Amino acid sequence: MIASPAEARLVSLLPLMHVAIVPRERILTGLDELFTILPRPADQTSSLVLITGPSRTADIEQILVRGVHGPGQISVIVVG
Repeated sequence: MIASPAEARLVSLLPLMHVAIVPRERILTGLDELFTILPRPADQTSSLVLITGPSRTADIEQILVRGVHGPGQISVIVVG
């Protein structure tokens, strides 16, 4: 997700559940393809967020907690 005046930086962090509706043609094969399309992201935006799943963290006792720094559940709907 690329922050812009229309899409704030917090858009990926605030909701408890993130639902993404993605056209099939917008799905990339990996970071190599992303940086071919957008070779210098800092020239376009001050924030680029790569969402790979719910955030996870563990304390010193190794107790896993999900969704601390973002949504606890992510759903992706691919259309097209």
